[in-house]
Amino acid sequence: MSWFRRSSDEDSTSGALPTPVTFPEIEPLTEDEVLWVRTTIAELVEQDVRFGDIEDLGRHYDEMLTGWLRLKEPDRPDPHVIINQIGLAFGQHIADHTGLVWGVATSERGPAIALHRPRTAGQVVLYPTDMVAQRWGAHETGVLAPLARATVDAVRDIPASG
Repeated sequence: MSWFRRSSDEDSTSGALPTPVTFPEIEPLTEDEVLWVRTTIAELVEQDVRFGDIEDLGRHYDEMLTGWLRLKEPDRPDPHVIINQIGLAFGQHIADHTGLVWGVATSERGPAIALHRPRTAGQVVLYPTDMVAQRWGAHETGVLAPLARATVDAVRDIPASG
């Protein structure tokens, strides 16, 4: 099955062929990276977030974002650590419910942690920390649990044969 994407300036009536999507190269996580993912997620328990509970993770995300937004813009700390932590837990929830596995995806934009399904079983690549970062950047609350459920449903709907 070919995967295509249409550029934003190309309309469906132009007759132009869609641009093929190139999937990133994916490598398994190293032992150190696996440990980093696990310990980063485990740190949420110390913040009274129930492990594996996407509703509670969503509550925590909303509280963290709301508190961050209450600060004057020059006083706001870099949210990178919070976004990574919540993004990894969000991704683990998706992995636990879809069979996707963690890996390092390297594309023209560089390496990034991602969830994936092997090419031989129907290509799926998700960037959970980026998904969380996009919602954080848009100052969206109340979105994490519904996004997780929609993502799990969408991944389950993708045929597992290449």
